[in-house]
Amino acid sequence: MAERSRPDPANPLGKNRIDPLREAMAYAPETPGVYRMYGRNGVLLYVGKAKSLRQRLRSYLDPVRSGIKTRRMLEQVVEIDFTVTPTEVDALLLESNLIKHARPRYNIVLRDDKSYPYIRIDDSLGFPRLVFHRGRHSADGRLLGPYPDAGTVRKTLLDLQKLFHFRNCSDLFFRNRERPCLQHQIGRCSAPCVGRISEADYRRDFNDALEVLEGRGRALVDRLYVRMQECAEALDYEGASAFRDLITRLRQVREQDSIVTDTGDVDVILAESRKGLHGVGVTRIREGKNLGTWCFFPVVEDLVETGDLLAGFLIQFYEEEIPAHILLEIAFELDEARVLETALEKRSGHPVRLGGPRTHAAQLWTEMTRQNLKMALDRRVAGHVLLQERFQALSERLESSEPIQRIVGFDVSHTLGEETVASCVVFEPTGPVKADYRRFVIRARTAGDDYAALDEAITRYFKRLVRESGPWPDVVLIDGGIGQWRVAEQRLSGLGVPNLTVLAIAKGPERRVGAERILRQGGQPAERWEAHDPAFHLLQQIRDESHRFAIGGHRRRRTAKGMRSSLAGIPGLGPKRRGLLLAAFGGLSSLEAASESEIARVPGIGSPLAHRIFLHFHAVPNHEIT
Repeated sequence: MAERSRPDPANPLGKNRIDPLREAMAYAPETPGVYRMYGRNGVLLYVGKAKSLRQRLRSYLDPVRSGIKTRRMLEQVVEIDFTVTPTEVDALLLESNLIKHARPRYNIVLRDDKSYPYIRIDDSLGFPRLVFHRGRHSADGRLLGPYPDAGTVRKTLLDLQKLFHFRNCSDLFFRNRERPCLQHQIGRCSAPCVGRISEADYRRDFNDALEVLEGRGRALVDRLYVRMQECAEALDYEGASAFRDLITRLRQVREQDSIVTDTGDVDVILAESRKGLHGVGVTRIREGKNLGTWCFFPVVEDLVETGDLLAGFLIQFYEEEIPAHILLEIAFELDEARVLETALEKRSGHPVRLGGPRTHAAQLWTEMTRQNLKMALDRRVAGHVLLQERFQALSERLESSEPIQRIVGFDVSHTLGEETVASCVVFEPTGPVKADYRRFVIRARTAGDDYAALDEAITRYFKRLVRESGPWPDVVLIDGGIGQWRVAEQRLSGLGVPNLTVLAIAKGPERRVGAERILRQGGQPAERWEAHDPAFHLLQQIRDESHRFAIGGHRRRRTAKGMRSSLAGIPGLGPKRRGLLLAAFGGLSSLEAASESEIARVPGIGSPLAHRIFLHFHAVPNHEIT
């Protein structure tokens, strides 16, 4: 059930911002639910949950309870709507989903760009595998995580594959094998695709890998020891030695942990704020084994209480793999703690308790979490302060009447005019805003025309910005010289864009770093800023990031085109079948090494076409025939 309040048409901006609040209160029920506050142009500012919607909205009228953040938000509110839910726990879960989807400015947002990586269990063919996963949680299979970064996930998957030899190939590749692949030859896969291992034995090894991944390695070592003894009694000394080596490696992994006790599964979570930045440290304990500390940096507008920060973090962070105990240094109000526990219990399917560290081991874990969080926050604050100083220096250098808050940088990349890609990166005083990065596949007909490519990218970016009412930049930075600068200024003027500061950073003599020239209003003369100037360092940083982002997109398109073009000359092999082949074999090199029968087994190929494909790679040229 949803109701929407209507602002006064004669006063769309709301001269008195309390009016939308009072209007919403007139319709709000005394039931649990979620309310949403909107600003101009329908921009969602805040999402909140309440045990009683009417009472919660009424609390905003109390100036004593309204902090700076709340007062600033209410000044922008022109419309409020709400959704009724059966219980307060349902309201809490709905609030979490809305915050993740819409990312309102005044809510605590767990992450400011792409989602955290997970490990997904894919069991579609009876021989399960572990897959790197990032994005929506609607994917088939159970998710393990989240993990702090993609590198951690990939290293974990590689280590487990070396230990337990499970497959990492796609389902299509798996179904079309007639002989073991390279992974089996180097000892990283047991080759279930060709029957080198039974499904029962494969699943047993895979479950062992899951136990290590979930931190339950102690019981696994005991079982492996029993299996080693059984092999020795059956005079299978080769199998016994394999189990011995596996036990040794697992014990070495366990010895690397700083704290090992007999305690069960626990998470220790601490929060700390410093100089406008907020950090949350999470230490995971599984079967008493310390799996390490991860640090997260939620995006928070203005001031926020530690309790509110942790409450928002908990309900967004935990999707799966929720432990039975979560240790916190702060104590929530009894009702709030009960709501959080109930919400986490609904997601996990088992009781979850929030409490403080009481045992000696818990205090050690808490202190370790605090030290790791402090170091991570120190590094974050240092980079944050440095970037703020650079923004301030640029504002002073450009004599801006208002502090510069947002800079967009453009660059173009191509190879001899082929596969041209333009990039747009966005920087704010808090750092790069990667969620707002854009790549543009250039449709300009003139191959290699950097001016036309830049003109198209700027046009498409700002038209989209106007269409979506996105945040407006203060400075536009172009990687190029006087020609690129003039294209940008003329295009922005032609689009009717308000006066923006347009800068270009041109390469110096012999492309020396630090000798770049800066072009600004008027285009002439080019200025050389001091090499130690923080404003100059900021422009270099944005230029380098836009260059990296453009080259990355161009290289991916160039690689994909190379794969397509090498197969384009084969009669009967269209784009759809080329895609099936590349997906089945994972690339051209594997396809070239495949036999004719392996190619024929790919769905949609068949024997005649497989013969032509095989000859395409293996036919002897006429000039080599003797």
